[in-house]
Amino acid sequence: MDVNVELRLQSSKTVDDLIGLSEWLRGERRLQGRVQQVRSNPEPGQLGGAFEVVSVALGSGGIATVLASSVATWLQSRRSDPKLRITITRADRTLEIEASSADEAEELIKRFMDGARGD
Repeated sequence: MDVNVELRLQSSKTVDDLIGLSEWLRGERRLQGRVQQVRSNPEPGQLGGAFEVVSVALGSGGIATVLASSVATWLQSRRSDPKLRITITRADRTLEIEASSADEAEELIKRFMDGARGD
C-alpha cells in the first residue's frame, strides 16, 4: 500500500528549516525520488505560493523506518530551536511532535507509521 506523508514544521525559521529537511531527506538513498516540496496556492497579488510542506511517498520495504530515522538524525544535526514542531499527516491521521528529543521523535514516527500499515 502506498502512503503519502506530509511533514510540516513550525519554528523561528520555518521556510529555511523546511528546505533543510527536504534536502536532508532527498540525500537519503532509500528516499530519493519520493520527496517533494509542496507550495501553497498564491494569495491575490503574490507571484507564487510559499513553501509549506515536505511530502514523502512511502511504500513497502521499511521506508517508514528510514523516514523516521532520517528525521530524527536531522533533528540531532540542527542547532536547537525550542519552537520546532513537526506535524506528520497521512490519510486521516495526524501526528504532532514537539522536537525536544530526537530519539523520542523517531519512536513516535515509527509507531505512527506502523499504524498506517495496519489499515
